[in-house]
Amino acid sequence: MTEIIMNDLGNVDNRDDLALEKAAKIICNLKCGVCPMREKDFQGCPYECTEEIRPWRCWMAHLRIGGSQN
Repeated sequence: MTEIIMNDLGNVDNRDDLALEKAAKIICNLKCGVCPMREKDFQGCPYECTEEIRPWRCWMAHLRIGGSQN
């Protein structure tokens, strides 16, 4: 059974999504906010790059894609 919890924005997420979001934000900070496009096996941005899109969102998508391939 997946535990449902609320994130800071009031959105309902499952624990795995929150863990993935936290990991993406940490990696993004360690990479100085750089998009993951230079990473090995990068498969493209899921979002059009705009000022509203935060790089951690692209990291989250990149991590999710990588995890689904294993």
